[in-house]
Amino acid sequence: MQIAILAGVAVAAAGAVAVAGLTLGGGGGSASPEEYRETVVRARNQVEFALGKLAGVQSAEELLDRLDQAAGVLDNTAASLDGADVADGFEDEQENLVEALRALSSEVSGTAATLRDPAFADTIPRLTSLSFPQWEVVNRILRDLDEQGINVEPLARH
Repeated sequence: MQIAILAGVAVAAAGAVAVAGLTLGGGGGSASPEEYRETVVRARNQVEFALGKLAGVQSAEELLDRLDQAAGVLDNTAASLDGADVADGFEDEQENLVEALRALSSEVSGTAATLRDPAFADTIPRLTSLSFPQWEVVNRILRDLDEQGINVEPLARH
């Protein structure tokens, strides 16, 4: 009798979790191409905003803070995208974009950590630009999506 009750509770709990996941728009499902485009554009815009804030910093501390903030936004954006519904036929692009955003987040975070190292203390005042190889990867994926009908612009240079 106790086993049957526990099994019933487990089934009810699993059902509640499934319903909550559907209500929140939890990933793995299929989105229309337009819904997927909106998801990708929203992710791209979040990344663009975070990276754009790196330009025009006035101090070393401000640069380091903005690098940390950008890394956080990139990581959160990747997680949101990873949980989002995908239009049929774009599963590989979705997986690649999530992976590239996570890698870009690591690059940005690693750059902040490196610049905080006392051995690089004199580097920040002489910086004229920052370059992240994963930025190129993200843009290549965005261009591929655009060519396949998911109208999204690549990230701009700042």
